Amino acid sequence: MRRRWFCFMLLCFLTLGVNADRIPGLQYDRSVSAAAREHGTKADLQAYLARVFGKKLSIEKGCASISVPSDCLFRPRSDEVRATNWATSIDTVAAICNRYPQTNIIVSAYTDCRHSEERNLALSELQAWMIKQALVDKGIAARKIRARGWGESRPIASNATQKGRKANRRIMISFGPACADGH
Repeated sequence: MRRRWFCFMLLCFLTLGVNADRIPGLQYDRSVSAAAREHGTKADLQAYLARVFGKKLSIEKGCASISVPSDCLFRPRSDEVRATNWATSIDTVAAICNRYPQTNIIVSAYTDCRHSEERNLALSELQAWMIKQALVDKGIAARKIRARGWGESRPIASNATQKGRKANRRIMISFGPACADGH
């Protein structure tokens, strides 16, 4: 008798699982649990990034970002890669993407105003594209990465001083399920 009862309960459970989309209450519960999982994963991602990047990490509008001086990855005002820092940086970002596969990445590159606006825009776009391509080469899906060069259009310091120009030459990498492309 107990065995039949168990089989009956198992059959009911399997039937409900297959037809759960037809039951509004269960569909709502699934969406709530999916949202809870996403929030937990987002919080886990942010905590992990905080451990990896420490004080360099900033979180704005649910998107975690790290800003790296472009001179660490590229020769100043150039698309020539600094091999020593390049591999480590790309490997670190790729490892984060592999650990959190739902994460999207936005690579934003910026320059100072030392050259023409057109040249700076082209350089920043090339730098951003090179980082995206390196991540794709590491196995990250291209659709999960957006790359954008901003040139000199969004300075964070004065271009009148060498220190300010150096601060403006930067790469910002943003991580999150749905980061906005508005750096």
